[in-house]
Amino acid sequence: MLREYLQFVLEVIGSVLAGFSVAALIMSLMGFDPLKGLYLITLGGLSDPDYLLSRSSLIMMTGLAFSVPALASAFNIGGEGQMYVGGLVALAVSLYSPNPLLPLASGALAGGLVGLVIGALRAYREVNEVITAIMMNWTFYYLSIYLITTYLYNPLAPYRSVSVPEGSRLSTIDLSGVKLHVSFLVSIALALVAYFLVYHTKLGYEIRVSGLSRRSAVYAGINPRRTFTLSMALGGVFGGFSGALNVIGFTYYMDQLLTSMYGMGFDGIGVALMGRNNPIGIILSSIFFSMLLLGGQRMQVSMNVPKELTDALSGVIIISLAMPYAYRMLISYLRVRKVGRGAE
Repeated sequence: MLREYLQFVLEVIGSVLAGFSVAALIMSLMGFDPLKGLYLITLGGLSDPDYLLSRSSLIMMTGLAFSVPALASAFNIGGEGQMYVGGLVALAVSLYSPNPLLPLASGALAGGLVGLVIGALRAYREVNEVITAIMMNWTFYYLSIYLITTYLYNPLAPYRSVSVPEGSRLSTIDLSGVKLHVSFLVSIALALVAYFLVYHTKLGYEIRVSGLSRRSAVYAGINPRRTFTLSMALGGVFGGFSGALNVIGFTYYMDQLLTSMYGMGFDGIGVALMGRNNPIGIILSSIFFSMLLLGGQRMQVSMNVPKELTDALSGVIIISLAMPYAYRMLISYLRVRKVGRGAE
């Protein structure tokens, strides 16, 4: 166990050094101060802690949407669509709800149903989950835009939806003069629930065994198809929570082009890989990921750096941190797929 922890620490340190070295080299070649740039891109986002943590809470949920199915060797790239559905359903339910609990639960359930469909099609009809998820992502993207512009638009501001009623919102709290959205605390609680579910329940054990070896799962009396489907449904629940928390706890509306959500489902994949598919690790990696995004914006303003360069620098750092685990996960994924048919 000690050797594994030591390997993990050395792996992270090496990845950080490699990522920062490449980022510094790129900035030097482009004529920018690498030390100032690295400082801003990593710590610049701390100037607005509430926005930093609020944004990280949403990516945290899409990270869990990817990581839980990944433990069962399922590739849930549908966190984006599950987030759209969760946000849309939460918005609609909030108009008739006296508190935020029902909209949040409804959004999570909607995302879970999407994940359930994707997982069931893969487990019982051999329909590749990646293809199904991509198709659903675009379907729900345009469906959300249609419903917002046709039925849920705000007459006073047609570019966005109606607002969530005051009584259905997750508010903010004041911590010694620092404002903090309650949605961040909710996301932390949900991540801890995910950790308990994955590592301290029978279902979590079945998910992990099925992901490591489907043949062994069958020998142990576990149904890999059922486990695969349930893992995708659980991933969809967290994806739905991301959209619901965005609408109920942060923006309080949805704009016509879904700019407050667009891309976060895919950001969650990087966050999950950086966090080693561990819910506790995902809490930390989501905050770090948000620091890079907001720090990149700060670097653009302070150093007049093009947005494309800041995105590239953030990508280099993220890839360097995620690459070692992504490689191991890919090898495991291919191995399970290879023996899966024989086990079924």
